[in-house]
Amino acid sequence: MKTKIGVIAPSDSLEQILYVTDEFEGIEVVSYTYEQLSDLEDILSAHRYEVDQWFFSGILNYTYAYEKNLITPEEGSYPPLHGSSFFGILLEAQLTNKKVFERVSIDTITDEEIDKILSYYDLQSLTYYNHPFEGYQYSDELVNFHAKRYQEGKTEVAITSIKTVYRQLKELGVPVFRVTPSYLSIKLILQFLEERAQSKRLRNAQVATIGCRIDFELNKLEELHYSFRMKHQELDLRRFLLSIAEKTSGSLMQLGDGLFFIFTTRGQMGVEVEEELFTLIQNVEMQTSSQVNIAIGIGETVSQAEQNVRLGFRNYKSFDEPTLLIVDEYQEITLKQQDKNISYQTVGAGEEWAEKLKDAHLSPGVVSKIISYVHHYQRSTFTSQDLSRWLQSTERNGRRILNEMEKVGLVEQSGEAQSGERGRPRKVFSLVQNV
Repeated sequence: MKTKIGVIAPSDSLEQILYVTDEFEGIEVVSYTYEQLSDLEDILSAHRYEVDQWFFSGILNYTYAYEKNLITPEEGSYPPLHGSSFFGILLEAQLTNKKVFERVSIDTITDEEIDKILSYYDLQSLTYYNHPFEGYQYSDELVNFHAKRYQEGKTEVAITSIKTVYRQLKELGVPVFRVTPSYLSIKLILQFLEERAQSKRLRNAQVATIGCRIDFELNKLEELHYSFRMKHQELDLRRFLLSIAEKTSGSLMQLGDGLFFIFTTRGQMGVEVEEELFTLIQNVEMQTSSQVNIAIGIGETVSQAEQNVRLGFRNYKSFDEPTLLIVDEYQEITLKQQDKNISYQTVGAGEEWAEKLKDAHLSPGVVSKIISYVHHYQRSTFTSQDLSRWLQSTERNGRRILNEMEKVGLVEQSGEAQSGERGRPRKVFSLVQNV
């Protein structure tokens, strides 16, 4: 199956890009040209999801699309300008004018890239004035930058990568040449986009299992009444889950009282499905006063996905708001709520972690979870009370964990907090810098 890549470029750049795409047999190209940057809104609004990846001709149109929320960084990229592109257009300018230019103004290319090339080829006698790219809204500033230096006699020629800047400098009578990405730069980005699209396709094809478990609290004195009531509640729950299974093109199975599995694929798990699962948790807990646990397992096989669901159930706690617990193929757990996400590992992260934790009575998952919460809340310091809240445990257990982490050098005491009550002050800890 060919990878479908959408190319967005001005008409004069499109031919150059298509020349390189002809070498890729596994790529199907759909091209879109534009005159004004605002045209990108119409193009991407109409065709955003019709291709696997987007290829932008340069940093200007890519930045515009990203800052306008028309795409995400995972949906596309652009070929960067390297020193070879600059020297290629400088050679063209010199051959066209039959003159060696020693003073030039440049934009878009970084200072580091230019300095690296000049020092490598011993071209320190070349004087240049550079204006690195700052955003699509700075095109007028770039025109003034080039024009001012030419009018002051500081430069002999301007080199720009932006079409509108090129046109305006031409109108002002400034000698200007337009630099474009090199053949190699375009080819490398096409290879990158093709590989990313294939990786995403395989990722979306992974098995996803949605596990839903409702804990009915039966009153022994009214067991018969509640058993029938429970069956009615199960029917309502099943009806709702059947709707989710239909939307995810999945299969619904009931494995016991109050336990349901939906088998689908990762690509079918979108934001809309997650919102419906949040609504399900809220409705069931409001109507039945029973807790609903929803764990989503991701795996390369059905067996692995189901095992990850059960791992999610084992890690489920009582939360103050609707929570989805997602376990991926690497057994990384994500606690997803409507306003935040927390991710942590349940397995060790190499020899360094194993060495740190070998003498501590702690699991890598607990340590990873604590570090994730600290970074998520941007906490420079924390106490055992914070740990007890994050881990849904007692403060005594939080103190034990902090003591163990301090022994192995993961945290260090950074002060004390006065609680205002009688007794010893509470110790305040912080992560060591290399954690």
